[in-house]
Amino acid sequence: MAPFRAAEVINLVAFFTFVLLGWSRPNLGRSRRVAITAIGAGGLAITLFVSQVLPLLVTPLAASVTRDWIPYVLLLMFYWQAGQFVTRADTAFEAKLARLDRDIVAPFLDWCARSPAGPWILAYLEIAYLLCYVSLPMGLASLHLLRQGADVGHFWTVVLLAAYAAYGTLPFLQTRPPRVLGEKWSEPVLRGEPLIPRKIRAFNKAILRHASIHANTFPSGHVASTTACALVLLRLAPAWIGLIFLLVALSIAVGAVAGRYHYAADAILGFLVAIAASFVDRGAPG
Repeated sequence: MAPFRAAEVINLVAFFTFVLLGWSRPNLGRSRRVAITAIGAGGLAITLFVSQVLPLLVTPLAASVTRDWIPYVLLLMFYWQAGQFVTRADTAFEAKLARLDRDIVAPFLDWCARSPAGPWILAYLEIAYLLCYVSLPMGLASLHLLRQGADVGHFWTVVLLAAYAAYGTLPFLQTRPPRVLGEKWSEPVLRGEPLIPRKIRAFNKAILRHASIHANTFPSGHVASTTACALVLLRLAPAWIGLIFLLVALSIAVGAVAGRYHYAADAILGFLVAIAASFVDRGAPG
């Protein structure tokens, strides 16, 4: 039997835990419990096949590369599995998050509405938010291009711990994304952008409409995972590469909040979760 990577153990534990949790929640309904089980079974099967069976069928290089990249697919599957737990928003908690944003985000958007540079800043932040979908593959590819394939295990350990901590709160704490709340202070600014930012925003919203679980993650999974990616590269890659990814992660966080895709608290906690995951990996043996 081939030894499991840390990321593979994380996936096995995460998918199995959600399956158990799903069947302990009869209020979810049978269809949701079945979906949670099916996604979990798929995640477990893929992890076991890639880690234990595939090395017997293909060359060591092919097996290793597949094991390097498959966690990205499993991360998306876990996100969708978590989404099956979403039934009703905690409106009281939602209101607290919105009040905080009214105090700290509204002044920034108000400045953007009055400044000639505002549309350009908002356009940059909308583009930055799009990078959350490619940041992880680019980070992983960077390690391979640097011939640091041996460090991929650390990459996925930190990223999965951070992302799964964010998605793992969904069965217990459910809120709607702020963009759907009809905020009187943010909507006029975001609707009043010039043509190019409006098109970028429409593209972002189309992705979320067709590929998201239509629920807010607290902490932000996007911020947690992209920050985790940056922290790994800061530690293992040349400094300039890590700094670029850190700038991208910071821009994604600000873009998520300014575009009302996430609350400010989501982004802040996403950073803290990523930092914690990085320390866990540093302290792990091997």
